[in-house]
Amino acid sequence: EMCIRDRVSTQSTGNQNMKAVILFITVLAIAYAAPFTWQLCPEPPPQIFKPTSVTMSPYPAVAGKNVTITSHGALTDYVRGGTWRATVYYDNVPLHVFTGDSCDLVPSCPCPCGPGDYTASTAVPVPAFSPAGAYTGKFEAVGANGGTISCFTFTFDISS
Repeated sequence: EMCIRDRVSTQSTGNQNMKAVILFITVLAIAYAAPFTWQLCPEPPPQIFKPTSVTMSPYPAVAGKNVTITSHGALTDYVRGGTWRATVYYDNVPLHVFTGDSCDLVPSCPCPCGPGDYTASTAVPVPAFSPAGAYTGKFEAVGANGGTISCFTFTFDISS
């Protein structure tokens, strides 16, 4: 009887220790997620909106939840229409493509939107099937005339 009790007690303690290790690794992975980074597209075409900052919230992104991408910057010419496209890559393979109307990016300045300092923001879903890990992406907005409004690349993490 003493031997069985000791074995059950040892198994229970072992399971609790394993749960604690898994919890610790999960917290550590979230705490040490690579930072969200961005940069203007390499050799960018002339852009009329050049961001001075770009953020993602929440960060890291969580599979099955929305994230909001916000950029602040100066618009140097009018936006009279157009489209935006964000392509997300996992291991250099295009995984998700999101699109929208460029006029919807700055709610405080509907098209035509004139020069000035603005904050552009859009919420995008992170599909529930997205594996945890490091991702890259590219955001491009093109005006109704075909000219580039803005273009930047970014890196981020998705947690499970």
